[in-house]
Amino acid sequence: MDAIKNFINVISAPQISFTVLIVSFFFIFPPTERLGQINRRLGIPKLWTNKGGIVLLIVFLVFFIFGLTDENFRLIVLKADNVPIVALLFLVLFFLWLALSQAYANDARMAEGKPPAEAEDAREKILVWPDLVYIELMAIVAVLALLLVWAMILPAPLEEAANPTVSPNPSKAPWYFLGLQEMLVYYDPWIAGVLFPTLILLGFMAIPFLDNNPKGSGYYTFAQRRVAISIFMFFWLVYWIFLISVGTFLRGPNWNFF
Repeated sequence: MDAIKNFINVISAPQISFTVLIVSFFFIFPPTERLGQINRRLGIPKLWTNKGGIVLLIVFLVFFIFGLTDENFRLIVLKADNVPIVALLFLVLFFLWLALSQAYANDARMAEGKPPAEAEDAREKILVWPDLVYIELMAIVAVLALLLVWAMILPAPLEEAANPTVSPNPSKAPWYFLGLQEMLVYYDPWIAGVLFPTLILLGFMAIPFLDNNPKGSGYYTFAQRRVAISIFMFFWLVYWIFLISVGTFLRGPNWNFF
């Protein structure tokens, strides 16, 4: 058991995990046909099938449950402020699998000369009332109930007023800025704090002008939009979700690695 924990501690060190993630990323989300051939040879598309989704979920759950046997891990992930980040990881995994499973299914259909599944769904019409409005009302009630129960079970009250003479250690940014704070470990402060945020904002504004490819509009596909999807996934998963997770769960006093 200790050997497994020590191995996990070694490979989860940011220097190793960040490097491995970058190297392996484009084999999982191949932007070119050459990398796509390697992707298929490794059997990675099987992850986006129903059986692959079940395997991914089981592996994720087993890893999470095993981690709960460690007292330090349990204290970190069950902290009221960190529970939403844990939920974020599960939701990212689920919706990533859901989107790519539909994309690969459509790619297989179009390779056979069939239209994407969304083309058949478009023929089915529903009424705004009562169908759509009723579903939205039920969703509002369900989310409100979830938030109320969440607030009662996991209280996360505001802390005392900020004291300019005392800084907490570690002093962490809000979770949605933790990725930028974590970048300070890897890059020069000017690059992580000024250049990257500026490029991100300008990149978002430029997307409608740079990406005018009509393919993939209104239906899921990976083969027809592999470059755009790979670039987006790289910045979203590697430079956002991964860095937020590291900053939330693996950084302690003096921003040292746990």
